[in-house]
Amino acid sequence: MLVFALLGTACQAKPAALSDAEVVALTEAMLAALDQGDYAAFSRDFSPTMLAAFPQEQFDSLRAMLREASGGPVSCAQPALSNRQGYAVYRLTCAFEKEDVVVTIVFAVDGRQVEGLFFDSPNLRALAR
Repeated sequence: MLVFALLGTACQAKPAALSDAEVVALTEAMLAALDQGDYAAFSRDFSPTMLAAFPQEQFDSLRAMLREASGGPVSCAQPALSNRQGYAVYRLTCAFEKEDVVVTIVFAVDGRQVEGLFFDSPNLRALAR
């Protein structure tokens, strides 16, 4: 029984240094900033690597694509956590005006800065074709 308990805890995903509620709040704040066109607020929690990889021009392009395909953001559900090579990967289903969008936000395990950000939905995939 002890071996089973140890195996169960060894397989648990390791989180970022944020609670699930903080991850949801941060994601919703980023989506609101994106909707408002506020790059500074959107990128406030980005790591230096993420800042270099996601300049203002990419922000503007993402904003236009999301508004066309999905509309404005409404709210996000509680995240599902998994780990990939030292990173805490959170997937949140977020309600937008036109459809649900899966937002994947990535932090280093025990980290507080955004290391990756991805959006997926049927309308976004159709628009990208």
